[in-house]
Amino acid sequence: MNLLLTPFLWFKKEFIPFRTLDRYLFLDFFKTFLGTLIMLTSMIVIYKFTDVMKYLVSSKVNQVHVYLHVLYSLPSMVDQVVAPALMFSVCFVIGQFSVNKELVAMMVAGVSFIRIITPILFFGIAIWLVMTLFGQTVVIPANKQAQIEFSIMAKGSNRLIDFVYQLHIKGKKGFYYVYWIDEKDNTVKGGFNYIEITPDGHPTYTVSSQKAKFIPSPHSWVLYDAEEVRFNENLELVSRIKYPEKTYDFPEDLAYFSKPIRNPEEMNFFELADEIQSRITKGIPFRNVIIQQHMAFAMPLMSFVVVTLGALAGAITKRSAGVASLGLTIAVVLLYYILNSTAKTLAENGALPIWIGMWMTPVIFTSAAYLLYRRMNI
Repeated sequence: MNLLLTPFLWFKKEFIPFRTLDRYLFLDFFKTFLGTLIMLTSMIVIYKFTDVMKYLVSSKVNQVHVYLHVLYSLPSMVDQVVAPALMFSVCFVIGQFSVNKELVAMMVAGVSFIRIITPILFFGIAIWLVMTLFGQTVVIPANKQAQIEFSIMAKGSNRLIDFVYQLHIKGKKGFYYVYWIDEKDNTVKGGFNYIEITPDGHPTYTVSSQKAKFIPSPHSWVLYDAEEVRFNENLELVSRIKYPEKTYDFPEDLAYFSKPIRNPEEMNFFELADEIQSRITKGIPFRNVIIQQHMAFAMPLMSFVVVTLGALAGAITKRSAGVASLGLTIAVVLLYYILNSTAKTLAENGALPIWIGMWMTPVIFTSAAYLLYRRMNI
């Protein structure tokens, strides 16, 4: 029991109340982090606004949808810049302390380097947990709304979006092939084909038509100019009949075809689990959905990784902390994203197991931080 309480007792002894040294270092870091976060987010907002400026002129719908799209995109922008802001801030502040010899003075006074940066390390862990929760509860719902607003303003500019064309998909009892969907009219046009399959894999009948209309209540499909072909157990032709119009009770509705593949980045952890089951039913690949499940936790870990690397890199800064911090931030963050993107691509294509692909980059950078710390001998 005492062993379990030891970390909490140590934390209470060291940080409650906050010491003058901790307040001095942490507040300086936090102010720099907050300013950097606001500056980077503002830059992305400006870029985003200029990117959608064309819709303010060309879209026939209310221009408020353009502003709402940028507003709903804001949480995602914050999520993207937290790690670079953390890296720059901790590297800059620790670098300033190192250049001004304040770091040396603290260690000469008997305070270890790890103890000096512990409040910042705890902040990095807290940000990892907060950003994981923030991504699931704020970023993902906001991304959904941003996509809705984008669809509205894009369609107002006569652009094709959310367009389903020549889709082959598995249903609960058979396979469909649909040409294109008119959602306003609840209709599949250009061709609707269906083949029903028994549990042991034998076809019972096929039906094809030029047009199919979905009736929500009662749930049914009306096929026009339909041709129905039925088979017996020996796969011999039993009948071939043409109907000007016939109603079928296919279990799927129009939405099943209009949005057969949802964007994994717009789903929370629980929705991703449901999407995997849905794709299994539809016969759609789902490896990228499993990868997104891992990313929900692995990507926010970058916050703690860059805080650790930034603190260590800042401690060995010998010249201008600002220039060094900016260069290190760009290099580390860029390398992190390149490695993570490469590993993700390899995992999606099956070249790497998903676990290795999604956790390889955090492990590599954490190991690099540990080796750097050992070599510094502080």
